[in-house]
Amino acid sequence: MNNKLKTKLEYPLKEALLRLSVSPVKADREAIARLERETGKDIQKIIQDLDSIDITLQAVEEKWQFSSHKMKLLFWGLSFGSLVGIVALFVLPWEKLVVAIALGFLFGISVAFRRS
Repeated sequence: MNNKLKTKLEYPLKEALLRLSVSPVKADREAIARLERETGKDIQKIIQDLDSIDITLQAVEEKWQFSSHKMKLLFWGLSFGSLVGIVALFVLPWEKLVVAIALGFLFGISVAFRRS
């Protein structure tokens, strides 16, 4: 299941409102007038609000993608750090264990950074 936010409006609401606002058909003009009465805003302000909502959704999606990238780097770093730590338990003396885990963590982050 895809949980990504939709940054583009799936329905052409903005375009439909623009077409209705300039339509010569009386029913279309009445519909726009009802919308303006209900919202307390003119049609141009409603369309601007839709644009700003679209921009906000794009920013949220970009931020989520950026944090996902950071999480992947952290995961790789922790995985390599723990792997090197386990190997170092059996091979190195106790004094050098912390250094081996830290180097494994940095190695894991650098591997993940190069892969992305």
